[in-house]
Amino acid sequence: MSRSSAVAARALPLILGGAIAGVAFGAQGGTELTRTTVTEVAMVAVSAAVMGAAFLWSRAGTIQGVTTVLMFALLALLTAVSVLWSISPELTYIETGRTFAYLAVFAAAVAGARLAPRAAPELLEGLLIAAIVPIGYALASRIWPGALAENEVSNRLGQPFDYWNAVGCVAAMAVPITLWLGSRRGGSPMLRMIAYPVMGVSILAIILTQSRGAALAAAVGGLGWFVLVPLRLRSLPVLLLPLAGSVAVGAWALSKDPFTKTLQPLSAKESVAGDFGALVLLMIVLLLLAGAAVEAGSARRVPSARARRRIGIVAVAVACLVPLAAFTSVAFSDRGIGDRLDELTSETRVSPGESGGRVFAASSSRGKYWREAFKVFDARPLKGVGAGAFAVGRLRFRTDTSVTRHAHGWIPQTMADFGVLGLVLTTLLFLTWALAALSATGLLPRRLVRGPDDGDVPPRRDWDAGRIALVTVLLVPLAFGVQSLLDWTWFIPAPAIMALIAGGFLAGLLPLGARPSEYRPELRRWPARQRIVAAVVTVATAALLAWTIWQPEASDRTTNEALALADEHKFDEAIAKTEDAQDLNSLTPDPLLVRASIDTKAKRERDARRSLELAVVRFPGDPQTWYRLAAFELGTLDLPQEAVKTIHGALYLDPHSKPASALFLDARARLREKTGTARPDVSE
Repeated sequence: MSRSSAVAARALPLILGGAIAGVAFGAQGGTELTRTTVTEVAMVAVSAAVMGAAFLWSRAGTIQGVTTVLMFALLALLTAVSVLWSISPELTYIETGRTFAYLAVFAAAVAGARLAPRAAPELLEGLLIAAIVPIGYALASRIWPGALAENEVSNRLGQPFDYWNAVGCVAAMAVPITLWLGSRRGGSPMLRMIAYPVMGVSILAIILTQSRGAALAAAVGGLGWFVLVPLRLRSLPVLLLPLAGSVAVGAWALSKDPFTKTLQPLSAKESVAGDFGALVLLMIVLLLLAGAAVEAGSARRVPSARARRRIGIVAVAVACLVPLAAFTSVAFSDRGIGDRLDELTSETRVSPGESGGRVFAASSSRGKYWREAFKVFDARPLKGVGAGAFAVGRLRFRTDTSVTRHAHGWIPQTMADFGVLGLVLTTLLFLTWALAALSATGLLPRRLVRGPDDGDVPPRRDWDAGRIALVTVLLVPLAFGVQSLLDWTWFIPAPAIMALIAGGFLAGLLPLGARPSEYRPELRRWPARQRIVAAVVTVATAALLAWTIWQPEASDRTTNEALALADEHKFDEAIAKTEDAQDLNSLTPDPLLVRASIDTKAKRERDARRSLELAVVRFPGDPQTWYRLAAFELGTLDLPQEAVKTIHGALYLDPHSKPASALFLDARARLREKTGTARPDVSE
């Protein structure tokens, strides 16, 4: 390896980890338009740079990952096309931008595999840095709550994402990486020692988020490591010692109100912050010392191959028997598995709430959201309600006034948003990626893998350091996938791109055993003309994509400028701004609603009513447009009969809307006053 290559290899983990950490703090939970848009534009720009470099300097030969990228592109295209039938085009447009940004990251990871196919260790170190930064911040927010989490109302760790399950998801993905870091034979001894406290804080974060989905994802990732990787004896202390320390600290924390009860005052959090910080610091120091002791002991005495094999078999057996024992104990309990499943999916069972006992409870609000998603799917089974439109589509079927943007599960969300088309396409995407990833890690049977020459069976694939690192990379998206089946972490950029980078890297590799011995970038001074053209086209496409992603944010800013001008009584200029906002993003009703508000303030009721009626015509699936028109007809025009007719549209779309119900009652009462009848005859 040349000196420049060695420097690049050392810098890659810091660059990658810092970039993903920037996404975590930039986009946070992915719910704020400005933060998310700026982050997505940056993601597209960086991805374009990586793909451009791959076009210019990657080695000539077979291009891997094309089929997987193509399937991902088809999913992104379906997301964009669904705006044609979406009941909420505004949400679909935003979701389209997110999906194309994810596609850019995935394609860049595929290209990165072509540039540096042996960079799996550096990739894992970068992903671990990306995970430990938000995990450390989440724990620090409870040590210094006044400085880092003054406005946090939940008892569960949520910073910097403002969502505890996202913190848990990141920690779950860190578990298999930490097992690799602490048990690998090569690398720095100091890094192997550091793996112990890193594992401890990761498990502690999962405990204090009280995320059952994250705990399951971490268990699957850890179990996959012990089943697949032949470093079981070396891995046991990396898992068991931190597990003991983190459980002890977690048990203490969950005995305190600030970690188990919501809406705790800042003074209550600060009263336990010092003790919690001291315990976390003590745990880190003890685990670091434990790691040093294990490292020193393993250097003096190496168990025999037979002993390692026996201990490994016992470790795998125990790892498999623990969930089996848990399953059996539930099956033969008084309540049984059926009751537990009913508790998980029932709409009537009470959620366990935010307390330490929720970790062992099966009840959840997910069953309610899943049922709503299935009802949305039944209403539009072929193509769904449009990407991201579940939040609006569920309003017709919800049984209470709960608010959520997501179905809390990848499958029900896909069914509601895309229908059968989405299910088929995402299944094909998963299968193509799984085939590529299993080939890259050597987990696909050799007879199914093409060799380097004329389809020969590749040579034997030993468990060397490179293959172990690749299998660890595979466990990262596996853990994320398990969590995404039970939550909406796909919509939160930082954990999603961690999984996308790991998955894309595997998809871009040749099958294990079929890689050439020398596979380095071709650092030519002047790349071939066709490579330059491909790089320029990639950058130009990325620029167009970034501009498209920016339009909802630009429209929103222009709308806010119109409101500011209206406050200054510059009504004509404000109306012009709303027209500009509508030109920037014609898929949102906001410019029309703001224009109506401005016209009302300017005493131009006819123009205001025209804008509101146009909003209803263009966005009939949005209950907000019907409500705003009905409120205008009642409050401004004093036309209660028209308001009663209009508000029926909002109540049809959202029967449990309290504002719409109240407006309906007000309109009926006003109509009785005007007509002098007890029960006015109002046709629908």
